[in-house]
Amino acid sequence: MLPTDITSPEYLAARNAAMSRVDLRALDAGDPTSPCGHEYGLRVSTRLTTDYRTTWRPQSMDIKPAEVMSCLRAAGVENWCLMGLHGYVGYLPMPRATQDVDIMVPHNQKRKAVKAIIARWPDLIKEEFEPVVRFYDPGELDVDGNRVPVIDLMLPWGKFQETILEEHVLTDKKTGSRYPTAEAAIVAKYAALISPSRKPGKRKYDAGDLESLIVSTHPNLNIAAIQSLAGQVWEGGSEEILRFIDCALNEKPFPV
Repeated sequence: MLPTDITSPEYLAARNAAMSRVDLRALDAGDPTSPCGHEYGLRVSTRLTTDYRTTWRPQSMDIKPAEVMSCLRAAGVENWCLMGLHGYVGYLPMPRATQDVDIMVPHNQKRKAVKAIIARWPDLIKEEFEPVVRFYDPGELDVDGNRVPVIDLMLPWGKFQETILEEHVLTDKKTGSRYPTAEAAIVAKYAALISPSRKPGKRKYDAGDLESLIVSTHPNLNIAAIQSLAGQVWEGGSEEILRFIDCALNEKPFPV
């Protein structure tokens, strides 16, 4: 008879013994482990999202990252950076889709950026929060009929994000994208993961992506730069981030 305490060593040992009868390592064999590259990752992610909207949301505007970037450039917004999945997708081994374009601008560029987006897509519904101006497409609804954000105009809420905009932005020659360095992407994901206000479901995605970011890029990482940025997230960040890196490289759970 199984122990009733599902956290007990006896219960876990019984479960592991049962599941070890089948070796599932072959399911992961052959998966890519190196960064896919920004141009490729952005292209694949955009295509996947467009395919989904074409099939299931034909009434949507299907706003693409390239269109948002072009909109801001045309308005004279120069200091911006793709964030979220579109910002770090090139560091992941396998790209995936996302429904919104996250792009960060400094506070002094907020008004110009908002005006440009509204002029380009006047039908979008705008909602302002302290760290983000969110835009909804009336034709992009979830299965329950709720609005889905399609553009998040992010504003720095911490010193580390201001430093990212000032010192940790790369430009892709093929796409014209401005996206964070691997070090900045790791710290941004770390900051989201340790935030107590982050929803549990999203934190699970954060943990998976943070592990992938570290594992795929670690041979070329500037650890000093990561520590410097993480120290701007909170006073213990510069030391704690080393523990997170060690956990990722040794397949241990993050201490959250």
